[in-house]
Amino acid sequence: MDTFAYCAASFERSVRRAAGTQPLTCPPASMETFDAGELAGRDFIYFKLHGLPGEPYWYGDDWQTALCREQLQVADLSGAVVFVANCNLPQSPMLTALLDAGPVAVIGGPGQNYARSRRVDGADLLGLYVRRVLSFGFGARDALAVAMLRLKLKRRDKATRDTLAFRIYGGGTHGIQSTRT
Repeated sequence: MDTFAYCAASFERSVRRAAGTQPLTCPPASMETFDAGELAGRDFIYFKLHGLPGEPYWYGDDWQTALCREQLQVADLSGAVVFVANCNLPQSPMLTALLDAGPVAVIGGPGQNYARSRRVDGADLLGLYVRRVLSFGFGARDALAVAMLRLKLKRRDKATRDTLAFRIYGGGTHGIQSTRT
């Protein structure tokens, strides 16, 4: 499975484990240096940046701008499942930008998405499970359902309760369609 990951530099360790690949980090990468062409042809794309409600940007450490809505809108995400561990995905125009780029599905959650920087937990644990199920050839909806079940059976903490609010957006339809598994 061809995977790409982009995260805040402080999340590098947990994202490397969850996404199964060495992530691009912000810093040193930034909106000015990010190449949306890197996303084309990928099977799984993993983001863990800082997102704010209503903001058309995602941020890395020290609130350095990592990428903007326009960069996502022009990306070719066809064939990809996009997992977003950022906070506030559906409250941001970044979700619409992702969907405009044509992925198979976008998986993310509302509000705060708890996770740790050095340990795979919360949203990162869900992302790890989704990636592993996808690697066996399952579709996004089934991968999220299996990952959610595994998460429910494994943990009962605040981060897990928050992560259980993750949904699939898109899934082959245009516009924002949210489905709960």
